[in-house]
Amino acid sequence: MDTPEQRARVLAAEVEAVKQFLPTLSAGDLARPSACVDWSVADVMAHLAGQDFALRVSRGLQGDVSPPEGAPPVADHDEDRFARSIFDRALATREQHGEKLSDVLVQRLDETVAVFNGVSAGDWDKPCYWPPGPEPVRTLLDMRIAELTMHTWDIRSVLDSQYHLSPGSVGALIDTVDRAVRRAFRPDPSLAKPLQHRFVLDGLQDKRKDIVVSAEGAQVLPAGSQEPDVTFQCGGETYVLLMYGRLKVIEALSEGRLTFDGNPEVAVGFGRRFVGG
Repeated sequence: MDTPEQRARVLAAEVEAVKQFLPTLSAGDLARPSACVDWSVADVMAHLAGQDFALRVSRGLQGDVSPPEGAPPVADHDEDRFARSIFDRALATREQHGEKLSDVLVQRLDETVAVFNGVSAGDWDKPCYWPPGPEPVRTLLDMRIAELTMHTWDIRSVLDSQYHLSPGSVGALIDTVDRAVRRAFRPDPSLAKPLQHRFVLDGLQDKRKDIVVSAEGAQVLPAGSQEPDVTFQCGGETYVLLMYGRLKVIEALSEGRLTFDGNPEVAVGFGRRFVGG
């Protein structure tokens, strides 16, 4: 795994790439549907501009993990309500800033880079406010990279079919999949026993993950010695696009991006149980 300082450099590089890309967007591009279901390109930009990572990290570095103004207390967290609030905040941000949305997004991104670049070596594990519960600074850094790069993919992939995630961003996204999986699979009481799905990632040493789906939900575990119900094999980019709901299992299989060995019903059922967060 990369050090936080290395990840901060990944964030800075991704931010610069976004800053170079934003001026190329036309009014027509902004109105186009993005790869994020039900969101336009402008909606996605507003979502990114409305995120206050810099504020939460700054407060956390000062020992403050209380909710910023307008944020819900951790005790009141509800996953579905949280998802709705994300959409509502994006629409409000877009309406508030209008034609200046791109400028506001760049300002927010620059603020975030500055905050993470200023973290001292001993401060990466300080907790910061996050609605489901406090998270360390290093985790918020990975989450900021994941949010930025995945939503950049939502925008750029609909404008350029050959667009790919950078290797650095894929590494950060892989390390945030456990959180994405917890949100993507809701509890399923109909499951009589847990189903174990193993993912073997091409070209990435020691990247074998078991995703176990049960009646209580889902979790990501290190690959165990027990034979899984199904083993998938794919590249890192395909893995994160699947786990973040941007690519369906059936599509990945038909395109040759994903192969599997084991129970076909379980393989296809993995995609059907994906709800999204």
